[in-house]
Parts: sequence; structure tokens; C-alpha cells
Amino acid sequence: MPELPEVQTVVVQLDRKITGKTIRSFWSDWGKKIYSSKTTFAKKIKGAAVLGVRRFGKHIVIDLDNGYSIVAHLKMTGHFLYKTEENRDDKAFTEDPINGYIHHIITFSDGATLEFSDMRKFGWLRAVETGEAEMLSSIMTLGIDALSPKLTQDVFKGLLLARSSRPIGAVLLEQHLIAGIGNIYRSEALFLAGILPMRRIADIKPSEWPKILPAIKKVLRHAVRLHGTSDGDFRDTDGLPGRFQRTLFVYRRQGEPCKKCGTIIVRKKMGQRSVFYCSSCQK
Repeated sequence: MPELPEVQTVVVQLDRKITGKTIRSFWSDWGKKIYSSKTTFAKKIKGAAVLGVRRFGKHIVIDLDNGYSIVAHLKMTGHFLYKTEENRDDKAFTEDPINGYIHHIITFSDGATLEFSDMRKFGWLRAVETGEAEMLSSIMTLGIDALSPKLTQDVFKGLLLARSSRPIGAVLLEQHLIAGIGNIYRSEALFLAGILPMRRIADIKPSEWPKILPAIKKVLRHAVRLHGTSDGDFRDTDGLPGRFQRTLFVYRRQGEPCKKCGTIIVRKKMGQRSVFYCSSCQK
């Protein structure tokens, strides 16, 4: 599932590529995932120009100049592809089967298209009044963004200490507390911080706290620079996989030696998800 770095990659690329473009038409073969009839959705966006693209957690918001916004969630396997006459025949689009599950297409006045590919059909689009975008229930329930400057050391520590009896690895995934940390980056950040995911928050030492939040932000920002992780279905708007998986220290490396100390990486179930760690580098 795309996490914060993957969604931020899409937002940055789309903001650069489609801002200023005017929507000519909309096509869909999967109306159930646009939360209204295809005709109603098309009426709300047709003829509008794109003002910009922003992110709330894992939500992508495309603001239009007619007072509406397109809100999208990629869910498990969704991704946007931006195509022009110059790149439409690129191998990434024509030869990568992951890019072939097109269910929604926005066509701009210059002929460029924004296409939504989603193999499992869990992703969705909505057209809402711009002022209501942040009021959607799935956005309202989000906590502070993991890359927000408002997430200071004091705020971070306060949020976690309020759940002091629980393991840090579980709490970091709770999106209503901190939005954007998923399974991949939870494991990688805790490795960088030297903290075992099973550690109770109450047992974290004063000397360890200053390492955790910087590790989270460092891992997330590095992943954004590398266009996210493609350990499965994620592709950017050019139809290309991210590159962060080449730098992973622990995630999905169970049974392999730690890149730092040589100890075998361990995988353990925590709730419904798996965590990955080095028992030597992490305490």
C-alpha cells in the first residue's frame, strides 16, 4: 500500500505537471469508486482549471478554479499516470502490466491525460466543494502529519507517552495520532533510531527520545527523494517504480544479515502487520 513518501511523490509530480491545465472530459468504467454518478462527477470538474495539488495523510487533493476539488485515495494498488503525446508510448506505460488497469481518465484541453490505474479497484475519487475537502471523515480523523513542522519533539513525545504501556512499533502506525507512517517506514525508522519495535513506550530512556522523531523524518524525506518504495504495485506518474527499496535496512529482509553488524534480520508479527528489526543494532 502506498505510504506517505509514495503519495507525496505523486503530489509533487502532479502539482508540477497539471497545475494550470483545463479539464476537457472525464471517463470511467468503475463508477462505484467516484462516490457519485459518472455524469455528476464529470459535471463538477469539466471546464475547470487545476489550481494546485496537495496532500492530507495519504489523500491527494486536486484543487480546481470552479470551487471544487478532486479528492483521491490510492488505497492498495491505485496510482496516477500522466500521459502526453510525447510519452504515451513509453515502455513504462505499454510494457509494465501494473500500469494497465485503467479505470478513470481525466483528459485535459491540450490532449494530455491523467489516468488512474488500480488492479484491485480499492482506490477512489470524489469531487467535493474545496472548502469541504478537509471535512471528509477519512481526513478529519487523521492526526498530525509526520512531516509537519508542527510535529515537534515535545508534541511527538506527548502523543506517545499518553500511550506509555503500549509498544512503540504499534503506536507509530496509528494514523489518528500521527498520519503517514506505514509499515515500511516504521521498521526503517526504528532501526535508524536503534529502538526495538516491541519496546514499551514507558521504557524508552530520556537519552533515546531525541533519536526517534529525527529518524522518522529522515527516513520519510529520503524516501520522498527516491520516489518512494515499490516493493509491489506502486508506480509514480511516469509509470516508474520508486527506488527506496534499494536502500532498505530491515523491511522484508528477514533471514538476511544486517548491513551494519551482520546479525540476521528478524520478522515478527505485531497485531495484523509484520515488523522487521536487528536484535543487535536495536535495543
